[in-house]
Amino acid sequence: MKKMLMFAAIAAMAVGCSDDSDNNNNNGNQVADGYISSLTDPDYDANNLKGKINADITLPAGNYKLTGRLIVVDGSVLTLTPGSTFTADATNAGGGTNVSVEVNRGAKLMAVGTASAPIVFTSVNKHTGDWSGVFLCGKATLVNAASGTRDGSFTQTTELGDELYGGNNDADSSGHLEYVEIGYAGARINATKEGNNLSLYAQGTGTILKNLYLHDGSDDNIEFFGGRVNVENILVVNSADDTVDWCLGWTGTATNIIEVREAGFNDITNGSGMMEGDGGFADLASTPLVTTNLSNPTFTNISVGVYNANGVDSGSSSGAAYSLRAGFTFRTGCKVTINNGKVLWGSAAANPVNGLFKFNDGTGTALAPDVKINLNYTGANFIGQTGVITSVDSPIPGANYNEVLVNGNVAYPGFVLGNFSQLVFNNTAATGADKSAFAWTGYDFATKAPGL
Repeated sequence: MKKMLMFAAIAAMAVGCSDDSDNNNNNGNQVADGYISSLTDPDYDANNLKGKINADITLPAGNYKLTGRLIVVDGSVLTLTPGSTFTADATNAGGGTNVSVEVNRGAKLMAVGTASAPIVFTSVNKHTGDWSGVFLCGKATLVNAASGTRDGSFTQTTELGDELYGGNNDADSSGHLEYVEIGYAGARINATKEGNNLSLYAQGTGTILKNLYLHDGSDDNIEFFGGRVNVENILVVNSADDTVDWCLGWTGTATNIIEVREAGFNDITNGSGMMEGDGGFADLASTPLVTTNLSNPTFTNISVGVYNANGVDSGSSSGAAYSLRAGFTFRTGCKVTINNGKVLWGSAAANPVNGLFKFNDGTGTALAPDVKINLNYTGANFIGQTGVITSVDSPIPGANYNEVLVNGNVAYPGFVLGNFSQLVFNNTAATGADKSAFAWTGYDFATKAPGL
């Protein structure tokens, strides 16, 4: 009996004191448990890549198949090598919403390619919505749209995966993405639960995002959920919803941006546009009466080319047909500055339902004193022949924008403070983005975005 008790005690001590730091150590023999702690881990398979990264891991250059959710957990760093390709395959995942690359708060993704060896995320079928995309979740501040506060106490969970984001560290970093291509993402469960090619949740200024090529997304190509992150040299091509979208108080800068909707791209959702900005978030009781701490990004050197503006929603069982709601939609207390913008609306592209710019809808209006747009526009005249439409019952910035000439440029009194014109069309001095920054992508601007 004593020997049996002694053996039992020893066994209990062995269980209680076993080293489980890598979450899959069984008396020195690793067993699969969903966590990846090294390249010798049984959960690591380059041809079946999924699971939780819970250590600092560098993946060697090569080809990888993403077959599920690849999640970098708090305290861990996943480093990708230039020239690597990650191909999403949802065949055995139960749908594209279950295939993604996710970075939790406190974790980092270091995906730094080169111009000659970029890092590529694609899909096996190369269709919009094949997978969920890349999610970065950070600890930067979000605006509580119901109260206008931004004290770091407001957090949210991602639309897919229910991962937490938000906090009080506006300098937070989720890593570094440079010379990265992401395509064919944006899988969705419904209209409010969907991915994007690149989802930036509460990203701080410590996250580095530059030289990115995002294309063929079923929702938005890039969406900012609050935070202060800055982006530079971003080429975004073909999005079924919005090419660039933001909400929850994003206040960063976007420098040298090109947005294109190609003539042959006809995937579209209800309410699509080339750009959509919200001050808060429509689902969180946003109101134009809240004017503090709302989104206020600055775009400098941006070119937008639209060569097709209608299509069919491939992600809906009804296969509904839509046209772009507007070229640009700013609402729910949104503030925005666009410097040196160039917009080309192709002659064959359908006119958007609500004009080139739309400054309000049922969720609220943009804030006229804090909307500053200066661009060179080429294209058709839209509704009202001014490219601007509002509802007759909208609050300030008003029910109409009667155009006037300011120094020979078309401007609107609702956007003028003193002698400063805040909304200027047809400024021929505006040249837009520098296309040469995107030579590494091989994108054929001459054929696919003529005149831009």
